[in-house]
Amino acid sequence: MPVFGPAGIPRVDTQAHPQLTITMKEVEQQVLPDPNQTPYPGGTCPAVNVQKTRVWAYETADKNGRILGPARWPAVTLDIRRHTPTVVKYQNELPQFNPSNLVGNIFSDGLVQGVLTVDQTIHWADPNGVMLQCMAAMVDCTKAENSDSPCCKPFTGAPPSVPHLHGAEVPSQFDGGPDAWFTQDGKKGPAYATLYNAGDGTAVYAYPNSQEPGTLWFHDHSLGATRTNVYSGLEAFYLVRDPANEPKNLPSGPFEIEMVFQDRQFDTNSQLFFPDGSGADVATSNLNGPPTNPDLHPFWIPEFIGDVAVVNGAPWPYLKVEPRRYRLRLLNGANARVFRLSFGTAPVFQIGADDNYLDAPVPVQQVFIAPGERADVIVDFSRLAREEIVVTNNAPVPYPDGLIPGVDQPGMASVMMFKVQSRQGRDNSCNPAAGECRRPNPVLRLTDGKGNLARGVKIDKVRQLILKEHESPGGPVEVLLNNTRWDGTRSPNIAPFFADGITETPRIGSTEMWEIINLTGDAHPIHTHLVQFEILNRQSFDADGTITGVGNGYIGLDTGNPATTIPGAWAKAFGSPLPLQCDGLDPLNPCPAYGPPLPYVIAGETVDLPNGQKKVPVVGGNPDITPYLINDAAPPSPEESGLKDTGKANPGQVMRIVMRWAPTSAPLIPGRSLAGINLYPFDPTTGPGYVWHCHILDHEDNEMMRPYKVRK
Repeated sequence: MPVFGPAGIPRVDTQAHPQLTITMKEVEQQVLPDPNQTPYPGGTCPAVNVQKTRVWAYETADKNGRILGPARWPAVTLDIRRHTPTVVKYQNELPQFNPSNLVGNIFSDGLVQGVLTVDQTIHWADPNGVMLQCMAAMVDCTKAENSDSPCCKPFTGAPPSVPHLHGAEVPSQFDGGPDAWFTQDGKKGPAYATLYNAGDGTAVYAYPNSQEPGTLWFHDHSLGATRTNVYSGLEAFYLVRDPANEPKNLPSGPFEIEMVFQDRQFDTNSQLFFPDGSGADVATSNLNGPPTNPDLHPFWIPEFIGDVAVVNGAPWPYLKVEPRRYRLRLLNGANARVFRLSFGTAPVFQIGADDNYLDAPVPVQQVFIAPGERADVIVDFSRLAREEIVVTNNAPVPYPDGLIPGVDQPGMASVMMFKVQSRQGRDNSCNPAAGECRRPNPVLRLTDGKGNLARGVKIDKVRQLILKEHESPGGPVEVLLNNTRWDGTRSPNIAPFFADGITETPRIGSTEMWEIINLTGDAHPIHTHLVQFEILNRQSFDADGTITGVGNGYIGLDTGNPATTIPGAWAKAFGSPLPLQCDGLDPLNPCPAYGPPLPYVIAGETVDLPNGQKKVPVVGGNPDITPYLINDAAPPSPEESGLKDTGKANPGQVMRIVMRWAPTSAPLIPGRSLAGINLYPFDPTTGPGYVWHCHILDHEDNEMMRPYKVRK
């Protein structure tokens, strides 16, 4: 397994190099090993033409052009010192697919776009200006007479790209939002921004790096093309360090290793394979089957599921370690797969979640991370000399029910191996089993970690927001936040009240509680840009009218009385007769993409909170979920009880999160709201704004993302 740092590929020290150029380019990388020499899980690998794999990758250079990190998947880690700003010039040199570049059986350039299809019928970056025509015409791509329509063909052109620093407290101009894309030939998205003009195909971002230390990562975030661009290899770690405010004596140097877990498919020429409905073998190669609605979206699939476990760009790798403690920074960089990892008999302690440290290490039996989540863990191999530890995964896909209940992919059950060597030296690192490795100062407490608000927290507003799929007989058409599209002006119950279509407008310094109500059958990792949140609790609701197993299967298949369920009450709230914009085809979603059934803001609507706060404003436009709640609210697991930027919203549950629009290092003032006070070293109320979304990349690419703006 490739590693970064003293034991492998050197990380880029940004304290020594505060000005960087990061170039997106296409390169060849040896990904698949010789099948005749490598034992593959589940048997032998079929005969393939083992070649180097074409990927898109980040290359890092200093301000003078000297290469500090070669282009590779995943890219070389950036090592950051807190309070030392970094200026990065991002340069898009991604080539477009061109069949004329084929020389014999080898592409000289521009292969990746040819194997990773971008669907031009979804709302996406659209440099060629085809999307609006497709949306208006509603071209049925299953009909032969439409085969030449641009809407029914994959995108070919200068690829759009924009890097997002996931987990960062940054100005919105440099957040790398989905509409901030830019192309090699100078085209730009409506939210494009740059610190200064560096020429076509570039954007210059300034990162203050003022936030608390933790594990961040950067990846592509182009609107409607995130799933393919990240799949192509555009991701890397970004580690923020602040020794004075980190646990003392953590395993370091060669004993600190970052690892990104992903799943992939490959074709018989060793190239990345991304199912798009084409090819004779689509039924077997696409583990989710063909596109669910090819008449509407000829290439989009609801979730990508791979059959090759990949860690740091290597399939089913092994890593030689010493019998001692290691710090592993784990990232789920998959499109849709959840990982639930076990490390054999090695003791595991989690010291951080996402981009912040926990107050104290938490012993865990499994590391449970959804796409976008990170887990900072210490794994103790000290008593396992000369043993082989297989890292196993038992999370079904899609989570939680899987393709076939009770059956998962055998080849994905084992993802990598640690080969523990003989002892080579003494381990002087902190020992979490002895109560060491603790955070030196307490984490910001918006909750008590046990399901309640922390003492003195004042909630300024509650938002009740639903997750909903727009289904058709073939399967999902799109997945939506609060039944609203990315462009809220395209949702009829939003446009009359919000001219720009943006409904989430928290005030700077304020603290809000969001109740994320999952009416779908899958878990969704919800990610917020700019701010970190704390999970207050999760609570089940009656999803099917039977008050039995919640979240198993498609919630629309009611076996009880729909009127007694929140899905039924939500559908009924649209009224009778239905608004003209509703098709009424699905009794539990008669108005897909209409927006919430009620006005998003109702003057005077309030809610009382369990901590004694009275008449807190509540918005969202959905029926109150309280009458449909069952069981007691469950606190977050100990390892997710600190600050996070991505949290799992489970089906049949409401996930309550609490977030404050202020730096996580700013202290809480008990009983007082900081609404209207900006404590960031920049003004987050300016610029194009931020987003919140599901981090299943296939979902966020097809409407499961909403913009939000911070107001003064």
